[in-house]
Amino acid sequence: MEAVASLPPLHINPGLAEPERWQRVAYKGGSEAGVLNFTTWVEGADGDTHCVVATWNNEAALDEQKLAGSYRAILRSLREDN
Repeated sequence: MEAVASLPPLHINPGLAEPERWQRVAYKGGSEAGVLNFTTWVEGADGDTHCVVATWNNEAALDEQKLAGSYRAILRSLREDN
C-alpha cells in the first residue's frame, strides 16, 4: 500500500479514516456478496505511517457496520497514540 499511496485514485475517498486527523490518507476498499475489505494507509503530521487492513469472508450476509466500527476504533487509537 505504501508503494501506491500517492496515486490520485486512492485519495478520492478517505474510507473510514477521519482525514482531519491525518496529514495524508490513502484508501482502497471493496465488497461483493460475502466479502468485505478495508485498506487504509495514513500518515500523521509527525511523519509516522500506518497501514490497516481488514478483510472479512463469510458465506452468510455480512454486517458491514460491525467491522466498520472496529476498524474506525483502530484508526482512532493510532492517532491518539501520537
